[in-house]
Amino acid sequence: MGADSNHIATDVIILGAGINGCGIATELAQSGLNVVVLEKHTIGSGTSSKSSRLIHGGLRYLEQFEFGLVREALLDRQELLRRYPQLVKLKPFYLPIYKSSPRPAWMIWCGLKLYDLLTGRQSQSKSRIVNRSLFSDIAPQLKQDDLTAVFQYYDAKTDDLLLTQTVAEDAQSYGAVIHQFTIANSITHSDDLYTVSTNRGSFFAPILINASGPWIDEVNREFDLQARYRIRKISGIHVIFKGLLTQDLMFMQTAEKRIFFIIPEPENNQTIIGTTEREETVDIDAVRVSPDDVDYLLNQLNIYLKNEHRVTADDIKSFYIGVRPLIAYKEKPTDLSREYILDHHQFGNAHLVHVFGGKLTTYLSLARKVKRLLEKKVL
Repeated sequence: MGADSNHIATDVIILGAGINGCGIATELAQSGLNVVVLEKHTIGSGTSSKSSRLIHGGLRYLEQFEFGLVREALLDRQELLRRYPQLVKLKPFYLPIYKSSPRPAWMIWCGLKLYDLLTGRQSQSKSRIVNRSLFSDIAPQLKQDDLTAVFQYYDAKTDDLLLTQTVAEDAQSYGAVIHQFTIANSITHSDDLYTVSTNRGSFFAPILINASGPWIDEVNREFDLQARYRIRKISGIHVIFKGLLTQDLMFMQTAEKRIFFIIPEPENNQTIIGTTEREETVDIDAVRVSPDDVDYLLNQLNIYLKNEHRVTADDIKSFYIGVRPLIAYKEKPTDLSREYILDHHQFGNAHLVHVFGGKLTTYLSLARKVKRLLEKKVL
């Protein structure tokens, strides 16, 4: 790699220092490539730090027959548990079924058994049926009336921002360079190189990877980058309540077959409730929390809380919103796939790879697939 004060030549330029950009940077730098990551804000400041903070296979994706995606996510989850034991921790989740629940208990139980099978997990962490009287001791804040069954299964919890920052540190330890607060002014290519001109100088590389997450369509439009796909922007609202509403994590269903999580964080004496699914038509930077979305989560939560434990807007500590870049296969936002697609384009010896879609849990598999793609097409 060569450089002067304003011009830097490298092997790979990555746009975006979210979890996918940082994961790809780690994988490629570890293989010996010189990697530069350009981030317009700070590491993990976008969607990667505005999730439900869960590392999970996606139990509800089984309903959409996305068995491959769930299996991949569960394998990545197991690796993350081993790789970052202080950051990613296996936790019990409880899934109460009421008479009003849109999915019958037998269907949920079959899904959990399939989840166990896809995980290949040890017997001590398999899903199980929980006695309803025991559940009243576990979650005394939740209604017990009309409760027909309770299941327990396991997934993992993390700090999404800290995880992304840790992966960025891994990338830097292998030699990758991450430039924060770096805004692209133009992106051009010749038959040999991509040139990204920024407020911090110009960067040159034969490989450009667009890992800008929900900004990907806007980046492609602004810089006229060829792409075969587009995304639908689905925002998710999370509301943070003061105090612990439950002691354990809860997987809850709504009458419309949506789901939301109750996520206690004892270390912060708070509880996260989320998420919503709203399709956005404005630019990502213009997306804002809607009072209707906050009211929706407040109302859905109170359906399950006993009268004496119900919450109001005064109990809200804060809220946040993240936008998921989902590849559209179906009409409803709740039915959109969390799969990802790597979109490769070649112009002479210059290569462009777009990362469409993806989720926090599967960044390891995604990064390795990018590496294999480049090994096949370029390296």
